Amino acid sequence: MNSPVPPQARFAALSHRNFTLLWAGLIVSNIGTWMQNVGQGWLILQLKNSPLWLGLLGLSFAVPMILFPLLGGAIADRVNRMKLLYVTQTIMMLNAFVLAFLAWSGAINIWYVLISSVIGSTTLAFDNPTRQSLIPDLVPVKDLLNALSLNAATYNGAALLGPAIAGALLAPLGVGTLFFINGVSYLAVLFALFAMRDVRAHPGGAHASIGSSMLTGLAYAWRTRLVFLLLLLSALTAVFGRSYQNLLPIFARDIWKGGPQGYGLLLSAAGAGAMVGAFGLAAIKKIKRQGVVLIVSGILFAIFLALFAIAPSLLAGIVLLFIAGIMATISGTMIATYIQVMAPREIRGRVMSLYSITLIGLPSLGALGSGAVAQALGGISGSPRAVLIGAAVVFVVVAVAAPIFWKQDQAKSTP
Repeated sequence: MNSPVPPQARFAALSHRNFTLLWAGLIVSNIGTWMQNVGQGWLILQLKNSPLWLGLLGLSFAVPMILFPLLGGAIADRVNRMKLLYVTQTIMMLNAFVLAFLAWSGAINIWYVLISSVIGSTTLAFDNPTRQSLIPDLVPVKDLLNALSLNAATYNGAALLGPAIAGALLAPLGVGTLFFINGVSYLAVLFALFAMRDVRAHPGGAHASIGSSMLTGLAYAWRTRLVFLLLLLSALTAVFGRSYQNLLPIFARDIWKGGPQGYGLLLSAAGAGAMVGAFGLAAIKKIKRQGVVLIVSGILFAIFLALFAIAPSLLAGIVLLFIAGIMATISGTMIATYIQVMAPREIRGRVMSLYSITLIGLPSLGALGSGAVAQALGGISGSPRAVLIGAAVVFVVVAVAAPIFWKQDQAKSTP
């Protein structure tokens, strides 16, 4: 008689010490990152009072996150990933401290903010693929979806607390304090890395040249049809859908008259939705039709983002952005899970670097586009229409991809 298979815990990934340490450290660090994001956006708006400059802030972050993650992934696939994370986390910490000093000294100007954004983004281009590729070495395969769902909560869930705290501290303490708190928050990840034990941090495999390694990652993504489609879907959703965040200061200050507190609440609403989506997905022990979940959540994200763009009040905007955050996180996590499971370990850093470009780099590039569209449609008053146009494009893209993932689920369910 066979022994019964023990049921899987709802948050099984947290039973693994190394993953839990990194997960907790990232929550603290990402709260600080969101606080700095609030400070930067508000500071740019106060200095230039233009959606186009908010778009340029997004561009300063986007360009390194588009150009360098593949290089970062290639390096992550050939060095000790833990040691690389020590370096990247330390650089980002020092970058935040310098920005805080400039703000406190009164020497801050828009170019310093943009340069700091470029430095932070360049470092993140090496940090993010390294962290993403490390996760499957911290948990067994059966707990990978659970780990990725919880990992999504570290950034998106931190958006619940970070912006709310920033909104409360911005007026009395100023942006310098937000930047300083972000610098201190990186210590949580550095401590987690120090406390982790017995991590298989080196990917192994043959060491080709950096250029050849990068081409190998691109070639894999190109010839693996489903991976290519997933990356394309993530990219288009990022550019046209998730680029709305850079316009949130305008919704808060000018459209709904909510001030910095309203801005913090809008960011917190999206973060709260993302946290609910991430923990909700992690709580589900097994998802049979992952393709259907991916498509339905993507379509619902587009619908609720469109409703947000035409919402009549701050309260309605908060509610709609909360729901949109749930759907965006579910869709993004399903894409990440597909890619993580399919990518071979020895090139996982390079493959996940391409996903990092779509997840982090392209929304910021899209922010320049949405800022330019808003400017063309009337500046401040054109921002809602810019978001509405982006949501419509996302709806069409996901709807076109739906039959492919439906067939993928059908093929999996066929005995």
